[in-house]
Amino acid sequence: MVHHQLRLPLRACCILMAVVACTFHAHDAGALDLIGYLPNYRINANYIANTLSGQLAMLDEIRYFGITVNGNGTLTTTAADLSNLQSIKSAIDALPAAQRPRLGITIGGAGTSAGFATVAASSTLRDQFAINLNALLNQTGASAVDLDWEHPSAGVERNTRFPAMLTRTKQELGANRFVYATVDPTVMIPASTLTGANAIDGVSLMTYDLSWWAGDPADQNLGQHSLQEYVDASVKAWTDAPGSPNQRPWVFGTWGRGVSAAKLGAGLPFYGRGFNGSSADVAVTYRDLATSGTTTNGSDYMYNGSKVWIPSLAMVEQRVEAAHETGLQHLIIWELAQDLAPSNANSMLRRAYETNQRLAAIPGDFDGDGSMGQLDLEIWKTAFTAGTAAGDANGDERTDGIDFLIWQRHAASSPPTLAVPEPTSGLLLAPSLLVYLARRLPLCRQ
Repeated sequence: MVHHQLRLPLRACCILMAVVACTFHAHDAGALDLIGYLPNYRINANYIANTLSGQLAMLDEIRYFGITVNGNGTLTTTAADLSNLQSIKSAIDALPAAQRPRLGITIGGAGTSAGFATVAASSTLRDQFAINLNALLNQTGASAVDLDWEHPSAGVERNTRFPAMLTRTKQELGANRFVYATVDPTVMIPASTLTGANAIDGVSLMTYDLSWWAGDPADQNLGQHSLQEYVDASVKAWTDAPGSPNQRPWVFGTWGRGVSAAKLGAGLPFYGRGFNGSSADVAVTYRDLATSGTTTNGSDYMYNGSKVWIPSLAMVEQRVEAAHETGLQHLIIWELAQDLAPSNANSMLRRAYETNQRLAAIPGDFDGDGSMGQLDLEIWKTAFTAGTAAGDANGDERTDGIDFLIWQRHAASSPPTLAVPEPTSGLLLAPSLLVYLARRLPLCRQ
């Protein structure tokens, strides 16, 4: 008697491994991540109980702000920081799997970046910093880190030391965790930091607090600190080819880094600053402006005798729309506690989220009809068998098991989400994929 034992083909095994791997980090092609900062000084029991969960469900990542690096490579983590991070992580875990954002940790920030220069200058200290940071992520369950050095000096710090610190951090944290640099748009690090071995995942451009740009004799604005034209110029300064003409020489010392827009993020402030004769040092939260200020257009406010400018809700929509059109990776929001409650129709976060959802293509909608169905699965099957890219859901120009997982994840969720599913959910999906692969691919017999 001849016994026939079915063996899973090598190709199917490889695809299964890829499917399982991608359940730990899947980012759909064309997605725009909304990333919100939450400073440690904003966190209290009332905020956690009544506001945080609603905001988390609208985000792709929340960045905890309040930790920095010491000159010896250690971190300034306190018991309060660990408690705050645990509260955020618990709130994330309490959400349905499809609504859970990443937990990120920001290191540094304005006025808290003194330790960066010493650490970045030493390979030994860079190693120690990366090891300590990895330990903190392991301890807290965070999966992303944001290095916010304000600001590395032009020259060796900006061109060599900070990039070395970033790539060493990425090397330590590994492929399944995110590493970002957050910089003033004029602080340009080398494009090589975003390519090759240990490339970081993205650069967040702080396109707010730019009132000083109005000092340019060629600028006709009134000190509005985060105009869309400033965002557009910042992105172009990074994405234009090296050597391109400097379109804002009063602002930028150099222009053109050749960085892909898909590696960049822009800023969206949830606060206003004084303008048009009022001091730019005046800063007012959107919540206070909306409840106690007066406005006729949603952006120009009078507040306690000062003229204050903030992006209107229409401008929030414009920023999200422009980010999609430009192909940006993400928008960073400073900061979440400055907003109205997420249930409020005039919440800035809600407006950004709803606009993002409206514009987001549905990964796995292979027939482009705006919905997920059996026809999309048939297109994937045909493309997989034929080796074409018609069933490509993640932008890698091929059709494989990862695309199947993306299709099935979005087919099962309504509305479609951009969040990462639980690892176990991908494992539960894998058998159905294997059945199809086993039927379609040649099998070995003995």
